[in-house]
Amino acid sequence: MPNEETNLLKPSTTTAFFEDEEVRRERYNDERRFSIVDIISLLTGSERARKYRNDLKTKLAKEEGFTQLSEKIGQLKFLAKDGKRYLWDAGDTQTMLRIIQSIPSPKVEPVKQWLASLGNQRVEESNDPELGMQRARERAIRVYKSRGMTDKEIEQRLQTIDTRHHYTDELKARWIKDGLEYALLTNISYTRSGKSAQDYKKYKWLVKTDNLRDHMTRTEMLLMGLSEEADVEIAKSKDAKGFDEVQDALMQWADIAKKAKENLEEKVWKSILDTDNRLTQKQQALRDKAHEQQALGYNQKKK
Repeated sequence: MPNEETNLLKPSTTTAFFEDEEVRRERYNDERRFSIVDIISLLTGSERARKYRNDLKTKLAKEEGFTQLSEKIGQLKFLAKDGKRYLWDAGDTQTMLRIIQSIPSPKVEPVKQWLASLGNQRVEESNDPELGMQRARERAIRVYKSRGMTDKEIEQRLQTIDTRHHYTDELKARWIKDGLEYALLTNISYTRSGKSAQDYKKYKWLVKTDNLRDHMTRTEMLLMGLSEEADVEIAKSKDAKGFDEVQDALMQWADIAKKAKENLEEKVWKSILDTDNRLTQKQQALRDKAHEQQALGYNQKKK
């Protein structure tokens, strides 16, 4: 039974995976609380999980005395697919175990075991951080395999993560602040591909919350790795400190990856940027539907 989780781009939000279903979690008072709607959707397969949640709340109040349990349910802002945060009902592990007992589903027992295992792993990893790092790597490998990546692609993706950490550590050492400064410098690496990060995602039919690098080909990942390694070496050679100096150094000198891309494309007579992505069939179907509705004008603002 898969037991995978991965960090999203927004801080404090994580997504746990049961089989191929996503369950959002948000930190509250140093605890992880689960989106109740996500758990209901996982158990029922219903596309109207919010209505099911309201019906369940009424049922529990009438039949099982829901008052005490409802006091343990709060609302937290969870990251949605559109990159924005919305308030959703949330509960801790014990609260979720109590709720799912009232949902008729063949997945109840497997989901209960899954939730309990997440809690046990958190305790173990707090006592042994190295174990947490090992499990995080194993979870990442399982997630990437579920997306159809080969062993070589997975190995390369993990290497790009190490390169990325090296890059971000160097930026911090050069007095770069988290947030806007970090994002602006990171985007320089992407623009050497000929596209900004935002345009690159649109090119691959991705949304704000998707990790662009998870949808790159091996060649695209190599280009990004080369760009960031070059950035690190140039910033060090110029001994740049602070945002202005680092940005000037990268803008003036860090064109190595861009020239490598142009030379390769000249040899192979095509762009090395691939429109393909690694969305699941369910995700792709939702994106296709959204694009179709947009083309028909359903999502356009009324004048």
